Amino acid sequence: MAVTVAPSKPDIVYAFIEAVPPQNALYRSENGGKTWQMLDRSQNMIWRPFYFANLIVDPRDPDRVYKVDGGLIVSTDGGKSFSGIGGGAHGDFHDVWVDPNNTDNLITGDDGGLWFSYDAGNKWVKNENLPVSQFYHVSVDMARPYNVYGGLQDNSSWVGPSEYPGGITNHQWENMYGGDGFWMFADPSDPDYLYAEAQGGYIGRVNRKTHESRSIQPLPHYQEKKLRFNWNTPIHISATQKGTIYIGAQVLFRSKDFGQTWERISPDLSTNDPQKQKQEQSGGVSVDNSSAEMHTTIYAIAESPRDGQVIWAGTDDGNLQVTRDGGKTWTNVAPNITGLPKNAWVSSVEPGHFGNGTIYATFDLHNFGDMRPYAYKSSDFGATWTPLVAPESPVRGYAHVIKEDLVNSNLLFLGTELGLWVSVDGGKQWAHYKGGDLPAVAVRDLSIQPRDHDLVIATHGRGIWIVDDISPLRALTPEVLASPVAFLGGRPTMQRLQAGGGWANGDAVFVGANPPGDAVITYYQRRRHIFGDMKLEVFDASGKLLGTMPTSKRRGLNRVTWSMRLAAPRVPPAASAAFGAAYGPRVLPGTYTIKMTKDTATYSTQLAVVPDPRATHTDQERRAAFDLASKMSATLTDMTFAVERMNGVRQALDERAGRLAAGDAVAKRLRAASAAVDVMRKKIVATKEGGMITGEERLRENLTDLYSNIVFYDGGPTQTQIERADAIARELGDVVRDFDAWAARDLPGINAGLRSKRLEPIELVRREAAGQ
Repeated sequence: MAVTVAPSKPDIVYAFIEAVPPQNALYRSENGGKTWQMLDRSQNMIWRPFYFANLIVDPRDPDRVYKVDGGLIVSTDGGKSFSGIGGGAHGDFHDVWVDPNNTDNLITGDDGGLWFSYDAGNKWVKNENLPVSQFYHVSVDMARPYNVYGGLQDNSSWVGPSEYPGGITNHQWENMYGGDGFWMFADPSDPDYLYAEAQGGYIGRVNRKTHESRSIQPLPHYQEKKLRFNWNTPIHISATQKGTIYIGAQVLFRSKDFGQTWERISPDLSTNDPQKQKQEQSGGVSVDNSSAEMHTTIYAIAESPRDGQVIWAGTDDGNLQVTRDGGKTWTNVAPNITGLPKNAWVSSVEPGHFGNGTIYATFDLHNFGDMRPYAYKSSDFGATWTPLVAPESPVRGYAHVIKEDLVNSNLLFLGTELGLWVSVDGGKQWAHYKGGDLPAVAVRDLSIQPRDHDLVIATHGRGIWIVDDISPLRALTPEVLASPVAFLGGRPTMQRLQAGGGWANGDAVFVGANPPGDAVITYYQRRRHIFGDMKLEVFDASGKLLGTMPTSKRRGLNRVTWSMRLAAPRVPPAASAAFGAAYGPRVLPGTYTIKMTKDTATYSTQLAVVPDPRATHTDQERRAAFDLASKMSATLTDMTFAVERMNGVRQALDERAGRLAAGDAVAKRLRAASAAVDVMRKKIVATKEGGMITGEERLRENLTDLYSNIVFYDGGPTQTQIERADAIARELGDVVRDFDAWAARDLPGINAGLRSKRLEPIELVRREAAGQ
């Protein structure tokens, strides 16, 4: 039921009533509700009333009324007739806002997001800067960079890169399957295919390249009733039997031929309670068969990664079943869990990676009004259980998913309705993860990328989040936590290809962040650093200091970054900025030492820097580029010194001239000498103000532009670039020789004239004095 009053004429009231047909309809009253007139009964008006019961009246026009539904409809004659104005928007509309100052301006919210119209709904523009997507599940593949797969609430199933040059926008994501998206996996036996599932068990095998999809859903047998697939039907890819997939209804199905055939490897694993299977007996309200109403179904599936004969299946009505013989026999182990209320949804099952009999499970009772997190572990195939969340635990929100780390069995991740929780001691203690400002949002699923060691988080309301490299969490042993300071090792630091991409979208489009391009150093401090200095330094294999990093003095985990670049070269001052020389050359792959000085104590660790595996550049090419960049950096240093010498002489000449009468012969000679030196300086640097494109180009500008082309490409330089660098260095040498010749020829006479005026002689700046 929906009731709304016309703001501009309060006696006019509209009501949408769900009732026994034909009484279900839109009604209008013109006398404040005393009498009513039945109006529209079209399908767009009465369809799914429990889901679409909202009416919005134009704040200025009492006869203009909007009704949200699968489509958006509007009446301009007081509800007598309606027309569709949903246009190209997603659909499943839920609300409309009408601008009271200009009623042609509309904002609507549907299951696809937020939409704007500036012409009363004739055309719609989608808002793309709100990262509020609702993921149910997530998985990853082994591509470089790896891809993220997931299903969205009423927004299909998508795959997108974990990183992309310029950042990750919606345009990098591909829609691969329709409906409400849930589970989605790359086919490990064929990278050209994936499996995706929409609501109610509608599983398909999809060609990644052509997007062609084939329905492979198991179907009922002869005279068999409807299979009971949950709204959020689980599918699972075997880790031990390549090409094997599972899907659950009330029974568990397995296919070993890409869904061409399915075998039933279980009886009904649910309670099969007939009282929970009356979805079409509505009790008088409208029947809804979206599959969200289906109950007594399998809700979670997982095969042991250690033994393909061990399979776990949890149901939405309280059963947790296990087979140890590939499906021949099954045992319900839920009654063995002390303290777990009956009929709890088994929200996730996670077989252990270190013991065949290890299983983790989470249970959800929020439908019964119980918001507590239930998570348990068994090490004996479910015979006995240990609770993982104690009553006094800080964990909040009912539990959706639990994951055991792939490397450290004591490292656990728990996703609840109110965020992500981490334990480094096997579940004895939990901490709320807030890194990267992850909000207290529903964490519905988790996936660990085994090669890159990233934790990928599927949230229901804030999209996908990635915790880059959880290796430091694996290293948080009791010994480390008891140490005053400890470096926590991570994966080898990859020098990602220096690639460009993306485009300028202002604030109109959300852009997901890439992993940091810098080396990340993680360290732990038991207490906050208070007394004495604290610094972090980087040394190469020969012990040469390459740079320093800012430090955080707070206790706990700290992360700092190193650019993996040497210091930027010195550049002579000029009328324009030398952006091309703002960065130093990249260091070469190898092993570097990170040293922390904390008052009088020192700590060190090794940092392995490796090239991007996608790169085809050889070590010799990288070395050639590094050597050329270093050579050009030295040329820029020489250039800076040369300009400093010239500027020093010019400033001294002008200063002395300013202390003499304007018509004095010595003053005229000083000004002429200053002009002569400036002519030489102008061969090196731009002296006329201007920005990019409009500025002058001299040796400085030519060299810094060439330098940037070398340091922002990881491969070897071209022969042309090598020759050009040599040519610029020679041209600089020519100017320096001209200046030296001028100084040797003219400066003694100038100084003699200065002495005659009792003024200080002019001396050339020496390299040591210039700090070079």
